[in-house]
Amino acid sequence: MHEWIRDLATRRFPKGVRSQGGQDWILAEIFRHVPTVNAPPFCVEFGFDAATLDGGTGANVAALVLDHGWQALLLDRSHENPAINLRREFLHAGNIVAVFAKWAVPTQPDYISIDVDSTDLWLFRALLPHYRAAVYSVEYNCHFPLELSVTRGDDADACWRGDRGYGASLTALAAVAREHGYSLVAVEPMLDAFFIRDDLLDDGSLERAPPLETWRFATDLRIHAPVQRRRHVGSWLDYDVWRASGGTVSAARRAARAACLPYLCEPAQPPWLTRTWRHIMGRKGH
Repeated sequence: MHEWIRDLATRRFPKGVRSQGGQDWILAEIFRHVPTVNAPPFCVEFGFDAATLDGGTGANVAALVLDHGWQALLLDRSHENPAINLRREFLHAGNIVAVFAKWAVPTQPDYISIDVDSTDLWLFRALLPHYRAAVYSVEYNCHFPLELSVTRGDDADACWRGDRGYGASLTALAAVAREHGYSLVAVEPMLDAFFIRDDLLDDGSLERAPPLETWRFATDLRIHAPVQRRRHVGSWLDYDVWRASGGTVSAARRAARAACLPYLCEPAQPPWLTRTWRHIMGRKGH
């Protein structure tokens, strides 16, 4: 394993200049060692929660574009601003590859950021065979412990309701990445997991990246309210069961239901602890 990868996995980064958490610093460290292949370097971010690069909670690509001259495609279902190449698109696993082609995304972009608070895993999985970015980041759901490999179902109409019912567990995302030749190299707690393409990590050793256990500290954290209706737990899938069963949704739902219930529905952490986490996150919550 490269020494810089070992260091990246164990460092705790302060809040970035433009990002919601420490993503600015993580990306800066990664691209000190991973060469870009596009001129200028090219990145994609979705969903994008503002009409400007420096608005919203803090875009992962903002520093790359504004401070380092990267080219970007930004996608969101609600916002549009052609001046910064922010395009209004409703994304789901069935259309994401076509949308990327429509907006002329290179097949090897330098970085892709996924954060839609719903079907993140399915969008990630749909892109990986076609768009071999050097680096991906995907928001993960920090409420689940490391042992659970679970995700919301592939529902194009799913949306975040401000509770714990979003995205996928860190372990499920790491499983998707491994299937497609990517390794987990960094986690910004409560926000994003970062993956690098395996060929860029190959140093001739048998170990490209740290074990998943490295990031246990960033899991099993209750920072949002319980899901509003217990029936919403029924939309969750055990990703390992789904994959092993050849995509059988019913079996994956049965396997996930009992496992997900306590993490989605149990009472929130004490207010003082929630406030502590939010202070760590720059008082921006999710």
